[in-house]
Amino acid sequence: MAQTLAVAPNEAVEEAALAAKTVTRKRRWPTPGAALGMIWLLAITFMAVFADQLPFIRDFGQTVQVNGESANRYALGPGWTAWFGTDSLGRDVFSKCIYGARTTLLVAVVATAIGLGVGGLIGIVAGYRRGVTDRVTGIVTDCLLALPPIVLAIVMVYKLDVLKDDQTWLEWLDRRWQITLTLGIIAIAPLARIVRAQTLSLREREFVLAARSLGARTGRILWREILPNLVPTMMTVAFTGLGLLIAAEGGLAFIGLSVEIPTPTWGKLIEANRTNIEDGWWATIFPCLMLFVTVLSFNLIGDWFARRFDIREATI
Repeated sequence: MAQTLAVAPNEAVEEAALAAKTVTRKRRWPTPGAALGMIWLLAITFMAVFADQLPFIRDFGQTVQVNGESANRYALGPGWTAWFGTDSLGRDVFSKCIYGARTTLLVAVVATAIGLGVGGLIGIVAGYRRGVTDRVTGIVTDCLLALPPIVLAIVMVYKLDVLKDDQTWLEWLDRRWQITLTLGIIAIAPLARIVRAQTLSLREREFVLAARSLGARTGRILWREILPNLVPTMMTVAFTGLGLLIAAEGGLAFIGLSVEIPTPTWGKLIEANRTNIEDGWWATIFPCLMLFVTVLSFNLIGDWFARRFDIREATI
């Protein structure tokens, strides 16, 4: 009888552990929205990177020929000859969208990397050390967040443009890299605030206190204990931030702060054709749809990351 009583609790514990493992495994699968978002991003990234080698993508500057003549003034709508139709100069809108994705995604990814690298470092140091470092960092980030992002972007792009003209060693700093640096600097303050908030909660956890009591150095604690636990939050913020920065690039294009001709971006394509939407709606709508679906995909993946790692929405 005693043996039966002793075995039953063990069996119950094993069943509970098995059920917990089953639930955990189910949670690892992405939601349908996140899965579709991943497929879309992989497809658009593949086409953007290998656009020069893919046979079904024309050169974005090539004019579509119909019966030996150029298809000018939105002559072709969506169809087999041009999947997304042609623009005012007879160029394939689909190919311009794919090449525009190359520039737009590059700008967003590099700007997000700058924001995560600099903002993450500032947030970790400020959240862990606290004191004067935290107060100074808080004042600087509050000042940056108080400025309207669009105004700050206009001023920074203008200053970088002037600086490029004055300094010969900055010839590489064309409008694309000006926009990338501007968006990256704008992203530093909010990312630093988010990482700081997470670091403040992690610095009081048991594993950090144990490492500190064992005499571990500050660098080791930050690199080996706190940073790995910040990765899920930073990944979630990165995906959400990518969508925001893609939309921000489109907004800058509307006020004339886009890349130089002839390099296409989604925002530039929308701005260039919106005044002629009655003549060729496809030249404006299809870039809008690609921008919308891409931003939505990043947001869906970011939401899935937040649920997967149980990250509170208040910290994002």
